[in-house]
Amino acid sequence: MVIKEASIKVTSVIEDLDSSGLAAGEAERTESKCVGYLHIYDGGVYLVTYAEKNGDSQVTTEIKYDGGTVTVKRYGSIESLMVFKEGYCDSSVYKISPYTFDAEVITKRIRAALDNDGGTIDLYYNMKIGGAERSARMKIWISTNSNQD
Repeated sequence: MVIKEASIKVTSVIEDLDSSGLAAGEAERTESKCVGYLHIYDGGVYLVTYAEKNGDSQVTTEIKYDGGTVTVKRYGSIESLMVFKEGYCDSSVYKISPYTFDAEVITKRIRAALDNDGGTIDLYYNMKIGGAERSARMKIWISTNSNQD
């Protein structure tokens, strides 16, 4: 295994769905940038780890790419474990103290281009948290050099 320091940028777009299941209404957009680590394992398995401030507390995120499956684990002031695999519905629990919600992720598409210098992971999915279904896209850029935008 090789571990490299990396610049990480995560963007997400979340939209409500109309009665026909199409994205409708205003989109909720977020972007975060931080420094973390890229762990490179034999066999094309990549693990990205980073920590972010969430108000007065901290959230640690682990994103694992393993042969077409992406697992996103968050712990700290937010706790969740979501598995993304095309055509797969993952049921889990999403915790933001003091609340706990049932969560489902229905993965539509995964695009990943990773190597020893980083790359991108692009996730397209629908999610249900607390019964409300929304359309979402998350893109993760990982760069082991400091030339990232």
